[in-house]
Amino acid sequence: MPQNPLPARLNGPWVTLLTLVLVVGILYTGKEVLLPMALGVVLAFVLTPLVRQFDRMHLPRFAGVALTMVLALSAVGGMGYVVYDQFAQLSGEISQYTSSMRRKLSQLRMGNDAAIQQFTRTLDRVTDQFYDDPDQRKAQPVRVVPTKLPPTQRLRESFSTIFEPVASAFIVIVLVAFLLGQREDLRDRFIRLIGAGNVTMTTRLMNEAAYRVSQFLVWQTLINVGFGILVGLGLYWIGVPYAALWGGMTALLRFVPYVGTVLSALMPASLAFATFPGWSETAETLALFLGLDLITAYFVEPVVFGYRTGVSSFALLISALFWIWVWGPVGLLLATPLTVCIAVLGRHVRSLRFLAVIFADEPALQPHVRFYQRLLARDEDEAGVLINRMLHEVGPLAVIDEVLVPTVTLVLSHREQNEISEDDTDFVLDVVAETLQQLPSIENVLMPKTNIIGLTVRAPADQLVLEMLRTAYGRDRIALMSPELTAEEALRAAIRQAPAMICIAAAASTRGSELRNYCRRIRSELPETRIIVMRPQLPDDEAPRSIERFREAGANCMVVDAKQAVAAIDRLLAANAEPENAEPTGKRQLSAQG
Repeated sequence: MPQNPLPARLNGPWVTLLTLVLVVGILYTGKEVLLPMALGVVLAFVLTPLVRQFDRMHLPRFAGVALTMVLALSAVGGMGYVVYDQFAQLSGEISQYTSSMRRKLSQLRMGNDAAIQQFTRTLDRVTDQFYDDPDQRKAQPVRVVPTKLPPTQRLRESFSTIFEPVASAFIVIVLVAFLLGQREDLRDRFIRLIGAGNVTMTTRLMNEAAYRVSQFLVWQTLINVGFGILVGLGLYWIGVPYAALWGGMTALLRFVPYVGTVLSALMPASLAFATFPGWSETAETLALFLGLDLITAYFVEPVVFGYRTGVSSFALLISALFWIWVWGPVGLLLATPLTVCIAVLGRHVRSLRFLAVIFADEPALQPHVRFYQRLLARDEDEAGVLINRMLHEVGPLAVIDEVLVPTVTLVLSHREQNEISEDDTDFVLDVVAETLQQLPSIENVLMPKTNIIGLTVRAPADQLVLEMLRTAYGRDRIALMSPELTAEEALRAAIRQAPAMICIAAAASTRGSELRNYCRRIRSELPETRIIVMRPQLPDDEAPRSIERFREAGANCMVVDAKQAVAAIDRLLAANAEPENAEPTGKRQLSAQG
């Protein structure tokens, strides 16, 4: 019986796109209901630490919530009263400042004999003559007088204008109190709604979202209040009128991402321009805002926040534009906490992982993938910048394990699948070899020098992996056989020298039987020699079987990166005991007790 193709067509990105469109439509049309709820949840995140503090003092939950709400409303009411009082005084004097600004602007105009003004006046006269119409000169202007509404209708409109914001504020306050008092019950109901089988994911999601949003909002509030106090004191010292008003407005507007400080600086700067005869006070006002914003943005907030929000700056900018379109100015205030919640949701829900890629502050590509991609694009400059930055941040050993070794395994895998050409493979391996030669060799001065020989099957990628091991452990501590020798001749020469340890490197996922044959021959000829096999492409699911087979072949240790190899070499040399069986000691740590 033929299958209906419709469900298959609806799977994939189209379902995700339609879901996003539906969510955006619900957010846009349900603004009156969803906006107070979102505002209440965000305010509950801010006040939750204070309620928890009262809980630690063994106060009843009702008393703790009531005391928290009284403190919060008192603080907001006190600041609002001061700001409103000064704003009322400013409204009575606004005409005086407007006249002063008009006179000062008139002084900036050019003189009557200026060439540009004369040209402008001439152009205006020519334009008037060109469009002059006698009928238009006789026409009388029409004045539209609006219809006078009845008193009852005017009262109803005034009442609705006042009632709606008051009712919304009251609903938000009640919602915040309910969320603070019943947060455990709401959490349990949310977990039950998601499903008891997803309790681990839901718990991690809720804890991370609550921590990041709460920490961000609390610290942002403290920083903004401090910023507003410093602005108020600075404006009072400069002499700008109503300094307390501008300090309070600045503390509030700084919750708006990116443009909050700019908006808060416009009115004080304009007032300084209108009040003082010169320009020094206006320049000092702008310098005050600019200096405090630079100090806060580049020194205070990076130290306080760090990576607590988990959201990239570009994501915050895009989300600010989105939320102001959906919910207006209040949405702009909620942009950061809502974006943090979306990024956390993307981290923990597999089907929404794309949200974490878009919004999270984590790098979009791993270092080795980015390095490999730049080499495929023949952009050696950016690839070199990446290596140099990581070299200064994490050191040469991490560069080898996190960039160079994965790049070699990635290029071999893509070459086996014919995704890249032989020319691309040679180019990438050549650049990796050049990069490796520029890395400083790590020397372990605490370990005595021992006769160690490195072997490969003479493939270019294997030689690279062995050279990475030599760079990580010390180039003069691991000897190489002559490059003129074949693989068989190099193996026999190494056996003749009877070293204390032989390190065998293999980059490809194949040639396992050849490597085990190396181990058998070395073990039969040199029973006391330690044998370490380094295979970066060993998958986790094949690790137990591969370890067992190499143990039977005589290997002491198997590792997947340079850090493990260095630790295994030091451990086996320091043990000075008989070889023992190789066993895994971690997820990717495949080594033996020496």
